Amino acid sequence: MKKSAARTRIINVASRLFYEQGYNSTGINQIIDEAEIARGSLYKHFPSKRDLLTAYIQNAENSWFAELDKMLEPLKDPKQKLLALFDFRVERQLRSDFGGCQFIKIGAEVPKDDLNAFKLVSQQKERIKIYIKEFLQQINLSQPQVLSKEMLADTLFLLMEGATVTASIYKDVQAIRDAKKIAEALCN
Repeated sequence: MKKSAARTRIINVASRLFYEQGYNSTGINQIIDEAEIARGSLYKHFPSKRDLLTAYIQNAENSWFAELDKMLEPLKDPKQKLLALFDFRVERQLRSDFGGCQFIKIGAEVPKDDLNAFKLVSQQKERIKIYIKEFLQQINLSQPQVLSKEMLADTLFLLMEGATVTASIYKDVQAIRDAKKIAEALCN
């Protein structure tokens, strides 16, 4: 089924505004004005702002992983793919002018009773963990490991997420590059 142009415009505008100025600071009237649609058109597609938030998170996740998959596609070596996850984060930080992770930002903004939003955000993070675990399963580690592959996957995930937040705060990708070097050392 083809999505309407108005729905696409609404999601595109809301996505930009939610990312740039925050979910809580973005009003429905601003979305309507900038999408150049009638109020009824917005509510036809999204009965509430929370419904629009759900669409935003789902759309962001789909786009995020489509970009990642495209970047990883030419790589064959699982270790290269694993390390490319860090390169992907560097590229996204630079492209967004250190705007940060859109999923972390939403997780910090939504009310604690919005369980659906938290579920969607955690799904995106779980998908990253799955990528890391799958790549680690394919890597033959040459050194005896103190950590199991499961613990190593969790460590690499936390390293990447922490480095991404640090890059956003300091407006410098060096933390992600350093995290990549640590990941490379851990995966020998």
